[in-house]
Amino acid sequence: MSPKYRQTKATTTRDENPAFRAVSRVRFMYGILIAVIALFGVRLFYLQIIRYDHYKDAALGDQLKQYEIPAFRGIIEGHDGSSIVPIVLNQELYTLYADPTFIKNPDQIATQIVPIIGGQASNYAKQMRTSNTRYVILATKLSASQSQKLLALKTPGLGTQVQDYRAYPDGSLAAQVLGFVNNNGQGQYGLEQAMNGDLSGTPGQVKAVTDVNGIPLAATKGNTETPPVNGDNIVTTLNLPMQAQVEQILKSEYQKTNSQGLSAIVMDPNTGQIVAMANYPTYNPSNYETVTNTSLFENAAIGNAIEPGSSMKTLTTPAALD
Repeated sequence: MSPKYRQTKATTTRDENPAFRAVSRVRFMYGILIAVIALFGVRLFYLQIIRYDHYKDAALGDQLKQYEIPAFRGIIEGHDGSSIVPIVLNQELYTLYADPTFIKNPDQIATQIVPIIGGQASNYAKQMRTSNTRYVILATKLSASQSQKLLALKTPGLGTQVQDYRAYPDGSLAAQVLGFVNNNGQGQYGLEQAMNGDLSGTPGQVKAVTDVNGIPLAATKGNTETPPVNGDNIVTTLNLPMQAQVEQILKSEYQKTNSQGLSAIVMDPNTGQIVAMANYPTYNPSNYETVTNTSLFENAAIGNAIEPGSSMKTLTTPAALD
């Protein structure tokens, strides 16, 4: 047979073999799958073993909430004859707040609350449109009846919260001696500041595991509660009828003399106790935020230096002789 017509047997390489290529693809996919599984395994080991404490604390940080239980502030008392009566009390008033995310018609809601609490509807509507917050205070120091009327509106996103405020039933009586408590619950000036640690007490705490909505779960062993310790009551040596009389005298003399200010102290010579300490002009601690002249907060009877007059010579001489 001529070489020209010689038949040759066809041959194929391994790479050209379809069966071999299929097996190679399967092995390649298996390799990728094993690599992915190994990667997930390493990652899970890192998260669940090595970083276990970190993520446990992070989870508890989201679920374990701590709430403060306010302590009742101690009252301040004085003398009325043989009786001891309160000069400063605590009063439960209400704060009106809004959650802007639930407020659908601020203008309409504002016009509904104005007849109950007063104020400007435009201001309330503007506050209820505040973005990036879920808590806006609309009004404070509301009465229980006002709170009930507001809740009767049944407006989503609008609510009231009870809060203790200091009450001064005698108005400006002994204002500079007593001082006042600011909106943060801190005593300012007078006894309220000097005795703040004793009056304020120690707040309690509640640690509770909550659900996704922040509601404490009752049947949870992780919940703990520390009860609050209420503040101490303070009994002053002030004689309230005498205090009122001295303040009336100062007011009368102030109007007669056109002085910049008057002060007086009445002391029991037998015990050294201060039974009256007054200044004029004065202010009402219940409305301290309306005072424009902050010098009225100071107790001038003990805080201001006054040059002694000639009458001190007669007092100095008997003291020296004695």
